[in-house]
Amino acid sequence: MGFKPPLTKETLVEIQERNPGSPDVRALLWEVKRLRALALYADQLQRMLGTLPGPQGAILDTLREKLKDEPCVNEFPRLPPEA
Repeated sequence: MGFKPPLTKETLVEIQERNPGSPDVRALLWEVKRLRALALYADQLQRMLGTLPGPQGAILDTLREKLKDEPCVNEFPRLPPEA
């Protein structure tokens, strides 16, 4: 059984607006925020690592494949390479 598609920041805001004042929704959104930050740290790390040989490289390639479609990674502002 796979996962449902990831939620964008816009969708998370809509969920919050449909459930104003809900402590459960607020707690879940804080957890989502924490996990999105963790995904951004993982993305930064994988960009710094370049390529790795052997099993470590395979794990890193899998991580890169998973992160490339994460909305929080794609929504995060990036400096152009020449900056």
